[in-house]
Amino acid sequence: MTHQPGKTVKSLWIRVRSWMKIWKSSIRYKWMLLLFLFSLTPLVVMGIISFSISKSTINDKVTEYSEHLLNQTADNLDTRLGIYKDMMMQVLNNNEIVNMLRTLDQTDPARYDVDSLSLTTKLSTIVAINQDVQSISFVSEKHYIKGIYRWSKRTRNEVIPFLATLEDGSNFRWYSTRYGTYVDSLNSQSAHVFSLSKQLYKTSDDSPLGIIAVLDIREDVIKELVSKAVSNNQDLQSFVVDGRGQLVSYPDNQWIGKNVAGVLGQSGYEKIIHSGSGEQRFPLTYKGNHLIVNVKKLHTNDWMVVNVISKSALYQDSNRLLQVILIIALLCIVFSIITAMLLANSITNPILKMIRLMRQVMSGELTVRYKAKRRHDEFDILGNNFNYMVTRIDELLKAVYAEQDQKRIAELKALQAQINPHFLYNTLDIIKWTALIQKANNAAEMVSLLSRLLRISLGKGEETVTVAEEMEHVQCYLGIQKFRFNFNIETVVEMEDDVKLLRTPKLILQPIVENAIMHAFEDQESGGRIHIACFKVPGEGLRFEVTDNGKGMELAFARTLLTEQTVSGEKSGGIGLANVDERMKLICGKMYGIEIESEPGIGTIIRIRLPLMT
Repeated sequence: MTHQPGKTVKSLWIRVRSWMKIWKSSIRYKWMLLLFLFSLTPLVVMGIISFSISKSTINDKVTEYSEHLLNQTADNLDTRLGIYKDMMMQVLNNNEIVNMLRTLDQTDPARYDVDSLSLTTKLSTIVAINQDVQSISFVSEKHYIKGIYRWSKRTRNEVIPFLATLEDGSNFRWYSTRYGTYVDSLNSQSAHVFSLSKQLYKTSDDSPLGIIAVLDIREDVIKELVSKAVSNNQDLQSFVVDGRGQLVSYPDNQWIGKNVAGVLGQSGYEKIIHSGSGEQRFPLTYKGNHLIVNVKKLHTNDWMVVNVISKSALYQDSNRLLQVILIIALLCIVFSIITAMLLANSITNPILKMIRLMRQVMSGELTVRYKAKRRHDEFDILGNNFNYMVTRIDELLKAVYAEQDQKRIAELKALQAQINPHFLYNTLDIIKWTALIQKANNAAEMVSLLSRLLRISLGKGEETVTVAEEMEHVQCYLGIQKFRFNFNIETVVEMEDDVKLLRTPKLILQPIVENAIMHAFEDQESGGRIHIACFKVPGEGLRFEVTDNGKGMELAFARTLLTEQTVSGEKSGGIGLANVDERMKLICGKMYGIEIESEPGIGTIIRIRLPLMT
């Protein structure tokens, strides 16, 4: 499945909007964030300031300490190298040694390897006081003359580099560290050595002899001096390089004699070579390590002492301090969150409880009460006022309900009292005219129908009857009216079995059927038809439909039938439809009642919508 950035951005935006919505709508989160910021901000500021100060202080102290060690190491090396120069001058200024060397240099080259006991003895008395010297040797264009310890290799390649001293006149020349092997009549020794060389001159006229004295000194001397200076600081590395960037002394012997680029990279090599005289400091990044490099050139020669400090080690203490600050900050964050939640909940929980109670009151549940926690704070006062308000509302609503109930009963009784005498008057009028025109048996049947009709109408004083009883009532009425219209109107009554026992407000069909008979067919002598049906409508309830094929009416006039007023202000349909509609709304609710659908010349459909009442 491919990743779709649009969906990711949309999802992120939805989350941001939801959080913004929570932030705008909830005082709890605002209060928690406020407490959290007030408690954490001072700690964060103090931590940042403390870390910055400690880091700066440690940086200054370590840098100062490194510079001090660098100067101390350089001074010690200069002093020690000066001792070697003095030792060299003692040899070169000794007339006996110079004469011996002149004699040996003039002998047959085949005897250059002759062991001169007297020369060795003289040299031993000079160098015995200093154990740093590994060997003293003498070379010329013709000979290699052994002094103390003989070089194991005396080929032209080993000798040529030292002959360059002849070009320096009376100056000293220093040679970087090499690995040499030295032998005598008894044993051999191998060691890393660096060398000091100088040309010999006649003491009488200071003329050059063409002989070079080579003083080989163990590299361990430099390593010892450097390690003493940095022995108390494991995070500081110190070593010595020559003017060409070759390592004169290094803690790891395998790097001695190699280029400093091997341990500090090409960038470090170039910066050290071009550091110039005096003391230099520069930052360096090598193999992912951030370093601080201090370089100081010696006064004795072109060698340089290099101190290297790792920033990670330098800031180790400050990092520990940062870790401590972070741990303390984390603990404070947890404590702040818990405290903020407790404080926020102590404020918002009573408010949320009050909101829930208000929603219950809005839904009509007036028995709810706020239970105070005896804190005697503003919420308890608010809760007591809420309880008083709900109690008063309950009392007022009960009073209004009682008043409305009494009013409804009075209106129903008035409506029934208005309908029953009116209907009874019309029925008796019909019976009178029928008895005059027809024989007594028809009058008897009409009186029987009237008896059944009155029985259902009066009932037991209840507001509702069953659907079957309401249908029987309207059939009695139709039976009476058929005598009047001489059976010219066809009537059909349909009723589903599952609605017969449902309840309906009584006397709702008779006024509708009466209006149809009296008005819909007044100009129609035959062909009239009235269809009465009762059935259930899923999702709505119970429905009565009274359909006729009479003359119909205009829509504007049909609407006035439910208000008892015509467009001209006169009574529209007697007391029937408007009273029936108002009575159903009083009993069942405002959403129920009569709907009229009519079209001139086609007919009329009157629908009655009722709930399912058992």
